Amino acid sequence: MNFFQRAIRYVRRKPSKSLLLTITFFLIGNLVILGLGVSQAAENAKVLTRKKMRAVVSYEVDYDKFWAYVDSLTDSDEAEKAWNNSPKIDRNTAVALTDDPRVVAFNYMTTNVVYGKDVESVPLGNEEERGNSDSSYVEPNLMIYANMFPDMLELHEGTYTVTDGRWYNQNEIDDAAPVVLITEELADQNSLRVGDTLTITSTDPNDFKNNAAAYTNANVTEEDTQFDLEIIGIYSTVENVDPNSESFRWMSPYESPKNRIQMPMTTMADIMVSTAEISSKVHPEWYADLDLDAARENAMTPGRIIYLLDDPLNVDAFVAENQGRLGEYTKLNANNDTFRKMARPLDTMSFFAGIVVWIVVVNAIVIISLVTALTLKTREYEIGVLLSIGVSKLKVVGQLFLELIIVAFIGFALASVSGSLMAGRVGDMVLDFQTTSEAQYEEQDSGYVFVNSTDYFTSVTQDDLLAEYHVSVSPLLIGEIFLLGTGVVLIAIVIPSFMIMRLNPKQILLEQN
Repeated sequence: MNFFQRAIRYVRRKPSKSLLLTITFFLIGNLVILGLGVSQAAENAKVLTRKKMRAVVSYEVDYDKFWAYVDSLTDSDEAEKAWNNSPKIDRNTAVALTDDPRVVAFNYMTTNVVYGKDVESVPLGNEEERGNSDSSYVEPNLMIYANMFPDMLELHEGTYTVTDGRWYNQNEIDDAAPVVLITEELADQNSLRVGDTLTITSTDPNDFKNNAAAYTNANVTEEDTQFDLEIIGIYSTVENVDPNSESFRWMSPYESPKNRIQMPMTTMADIMVSTAEISSKVHPEWYADLDLDAARENAMTPGRIIYLLDDPLNVDAFVAENQGRLGEYTKLNANNDTFRKMARPLDTMSFFAGIVVWIVVVNAIVIISLVTALTLKTREYEIGVLLSIGVSKLKVVGQLFLELIIVAFIGFALASVSGSLMAGRVGDMVLDFQTTSEAQYEEQDSGYVFVNSTDYFTSVTQDDLLAEYHVSVSPLLIGEIFLLGTGVVLIAIVIPSFMIMRLNPKQILLEQN
């Protein structure tokens, strides 16, 4: 008779002990299922929410860190020097980050507002609410979006689609070609098409009227302040303003995506530098210290650079692996601080659920070890006989292991059924309790919403995150329970094994007689 058959017979011969151990493993199994179920549900909710978010990372200046540094300076000269040397995005670093295979596209982009000559902007729908503006100021009606590279996030994701003509290319960027793309709505509003000319200026038209003498003395005509751009493409955009937003009432026309024009960054830089040069001639008292090279550099230095990755789940790894490549007071921002705040209830639940599982496992090992060790005294004769007939000590230990595995599997099988029935309800109760406890943070943090001026980060609320929380018992989880139970039994049998290894079969049988 092999040790496997002996183990089965012993379990049948000792129903009371087997039942007690089965109940023990049943209770352990239920607690472990609930603990692992809650923990996995919390992690799954975060993963599922991440997958729904845009896989973007922003390379930007860490102003909080820089301002803290400046505030720590006690010497006024040092503080002023620090302000004059404020950190900026480094172009070489920004481009080097695109070598990462996870980067799909990126926006090295700046924006500026301009006036379109004889161009009527696409109405927002808030004109009546805004009322009449001050006639002394003419509001810009177009927004330039200028990129240093032709491949934009919006093109890759389908936010922008060229419906007529084409997008500008790298050669046109390198040559600062006077080309532009406009939206379908702007084209329809002004009967424009590919091949037409769009004339823009960044100078307030009223400034020319109110300071005509200054312009004349500087030998500057109104045409000198204007720039002709060839319309090489017309595109559609799925972006639009939200009429229900608090700021809609006061929005300016140029804030509408429909009034957005696209051009090479070098082209926009030429326009800005030329405008600054003209302004310095007309108003020398205002531009005495003008540095045109610095003006060009500023026009071509984005406030942030946005990278689109291939998978939202790669965002954290991308940030961790590339943060060390950045200069001082700059950072890679994946909006993780807000995400962590939103996920705080789930993280707390996952943490305590993990602690519960470990406490249960450790106690299970201790209890099973003690039970097995105590019962060995009553089985010394049986063990002595087995050893005397040539059964190896290793097989005796194997028999004890199988005895525990049999009852453990029965207990865990029953726990899998009951745990499946209870997990969802208990998980929801734990979540309700935890979110109620965390309500104080919601008030302190003014809500759990992703906020970013570029709007590249996906807007996600805590409710969206918690809606993905579902505790369930999957086949994989059940497999983990049985694997964990096997590990518990294996560790629990270690102490009794040492006791058996010390036994002498002859001495056992003599003592029993």
